[in-house]
Amino acid sequence: MEDAYDFGIILQKLRKEKGLTQEQLARKINKESSIISRYEKGLQSPTFDTVKAFAAIFNVSMDYLSGTEKRERISAYNLTDQQLAIVNKLISVFRNGNETSNKKLSPESCQLLGEIVEELSR
Repeated sequence: MEDAYDFGIILQKLRKEKGLTQEQLARKINKESSIISRYEKGLQSPTFDTVKAFAAIFNVSMDYLSGTEKRERISAYNLTDQQLAIVNKLISVFRNGNETSNKKLSPESCQLLGEIVEELSR
């Protein structure tokens, strides 16, 4: 990110990455489109609740929106317990895979892929 406090640049980047117009984003938070322009230009600061809404819309943390966190995070919001368990297993598999040079899938990885396919076919 550019500046740790340049919320407007971060908001605009995320909005464009998601393919939203200012008007579409404003509708998602029940505001006028002019307010999005004001946020992006740094002319006005959003409320806490508005930043929270943006974080949910863009699937990032509030720290990321403020520029204090440089890495995007994956939100587990609205996932079922089973989906959350799959995501946690997948993260573990990726971490373990990064620590070894073994390119073959372990039995655990194959089982996880089966769970993912089953979840996606619902």
